[in-house]
Amino acid sequence: MSLIKKQKPKSKSRKLSWWKEQAWKLFSKYVRLKHANEAGYAKCYTCEKFDHWKTLQCGHGIPGRNNAVLFDEEICRPQCMQCNIFKHGSHHIFVTKLQIENGTEWWLKKLAGSNVAVKIGRNDCEQLIARLKASVESLEKNGV
Repeated sequence: MSLIKKQKPKSKSRKLSWWKEQAWKLFSKYVRLKHANEAGYAKCYTCEKFDHWKTLQCGHGIPGRNNAVLFDEEICRPQCMQCNIFKHGSHHIFVTKLQIENGTEWWLKKLAGSNVAVKIGRNDCEQLIARLKASVESLEKNGV
């Protein structure tokens, strides 16, 4: 009996959930970096507390982690843990600010689109990861 396990090729053995998790990590980093200043600080979208992008989280204007809203950059902003977790996203503040910035018609379209079934496959995740890596690298090169 051999004690050495045969390893499957990593790219073939990964489940879709792993690919989505990797894409989410990069997406969250991208959103937080995108809103950070040159010193790496950003404001919580809802309470406006300044903190380093690494300690902030990526909050959603439309709750839920379904595929229709998960990677929607237009409705995601940096949030502190207090607002995002303990205050359940401070949804009333988040939504009000998004509507002021983009208009009610825009918001209603986003809400309608959030209920549409969207299938995300491994190839979608791989493409998103590649695009996000390039965007994150670009932001980091420019001093964030």
